[in-house]
Amino acid sequence: MTVLRSLWTLGAVCAATALLAACGGSDDNNSGERSVGSLRLIGQQILPRRMEYQGTVVGGISGIDYDEKSNQFILLSDDRTTSDSANAPRMYTVRLNYDTSSFSGVQFLSTFSMKQPNGAVYPKVPDPLVADPESVRIDRATGNYVWVSEGDRTLASGTTAARIIDPFIREIRPDGTHVREYQIPAMFRMSADNTGPRGNLAFEGIAFTPDNSRAAVLMEGALLQDGPASTTTAGSVSRITMFDRSTGAAVAQYAYPVDKVQAVPVPADQFTVSGATEILALSSTRFLVLERSFSVGVVGNQARLYEINTANATNVLATSALAGSSYTPVTKRLVLDFEALKAQLGGIANLEGITFGPKLANGRDSLVVVADDNFPTADSATDRNQYLVFEVLP
Repeated sequence: MTVLRSLWTLGAVCAATALLAACGGSDDNNSGERSVGSLRLIGQQILPRRMEYQGTVVGGISGIDYDEKSNQFILLSDDRTTSDSANAPRMYTVRLNYDTSSFSGVQFLSTFSMKQPNGAVYPKVPDPLVADPESVRIDRATGNYVWVSEGDRTLASGTTAARIIDPFIREIRPDGTHVREYQIPAMFRMSADNTGPRGNLAFEGIAFTPDNSRAAVLMEGALLQDGPASTTTAGSVSRITMFDRSTGAAVAQYAYPVDKVQAVPVPADQFTVSGATEILALSSTRFLVLERSFSVGVVGNQARLYEINTANATNVLATSALAGSSYTPVTKRLVLDFEALKAQLGGIANLEGITFGPKLANGRDSLVVVADDNFPTADSATDRNQYLVFEVLP
């Protein structure tokens, strides 16, 4: 086991602690539903740059979930290129040491590689079977893990060969072996044509409803046929697809309005992105959604946490293109603008994973947020192994 202490730790009683002033949903009840009115920062951990654990480079953490039975968390690494590391895509089990007043450490317990249906580990780019892991959830009934891969849409250019790889949703056992695959609607198949997901804007999050019957799968950005990607002047629209967990088939889908890019890049013609990076269920219709915006030349990322509701949204599963169509999207309520914590935290990294953790001593929920550090060689306010813990307030 490896125990890591923070480079610096934030106490609970900080002058800039974020409190949110919006009302939440119904109180927690026996159905497993939750409410999130506001959040209070407990603390932060930043792991050392490119630290090693059992021969692997710890980084690229794109997903996290909590296992109440073992009091452990599962982390998902999206390591997919040889420049990231020599390791295959993998998961880690960890223990996060925190209480209502402090977050004192991250304790690594084990690691394992996910397996393909044929039993082999996943290869690296440019192999056509490469995976891009982005989110994971633990099945409370079986203990298995369900994870999503974003796929790839790299068009041929010069000496670079095209990679057209579909996103997927797969279930594995805790040892990494394959169990089954969900049925992906045709609209999510990657194509070199002007249809389907954009590269690096496909499946990004997954959540199980409290009754464990459905899985909500979140697109990071707009399908090509649904309209343009977000810019500094306008947002876009992605889709949240509900899958029946017993059959693995899609049964409903809702339009999700993605925010515009939050900061103008420097210079102004450089790369920007704004997308939804994770989803977490509060009830069968209410979810938390994490959004992240990034602009070249701007220190850090701009992240926001929303509560959304699908109850009155149009089912667009049969709508092939949202552009030009009439529909009602999900509603959004801002829970936290992480920009309010930027100075206190020393920067906001590429936040991509969220989960509820164990109940705190006062009976309230804890919420954990983690960042994908993108495997750079130097730590920065933009790219770091950042772990944040919050107390959920009603």
